[in-house]
Amino acid sequence: MEYEARKIEAAVDQLDWSIRLFLDHQAYVPAITLAGAAEEIIGETLSDESAFSILRDRLSKRLEMDPKVVSQQHLNRTKNWLKHWKDMKDSEVLTIELETEAIGCIFRAIANLAGHDKSLSSESPRFLEWVAHNRQDLHAI
Repeated sequence: MEYEARKIEAAVDQLDWSIRLFLDHQAYVPAITLAGAAEEIIGETLSDESAFSILRDRLSKRLEMDPKVVSQQHLNRTKNWLKHWKDMKDSEVLTIELETEAIGCIFRAIANLAGHDKSLSSESPRFLEWVAHNRQDLHAI
């Protein structure tokens, strides 16, 4: 059975499934990879206005770090570690806070979708409500 898929619709589907995996199964690794894919796809439509670009630029200025270092060592480290083997020069073990990393990836994808067409995916309100009630430590960010 053939299905005609649109790139943005596929990205929104990835975003919604990342949220379901996060909220319903605490499956943070696949939530990160799916949200990361959605973020990249939608972010490409925004170019320098993507959540990644804005965060990279602001953090590199605030921390006085090279934007590439901010990108590779901070913003995309976990996502890239989960997706690639050969490009990772560090060990095959990474110590990370998976829930927090997943939240960040999902937020970036949600922000990109809102920036793209001012919409939210169907699961985004549920995710945002969960964060508001369960991760108050993130409210100051």
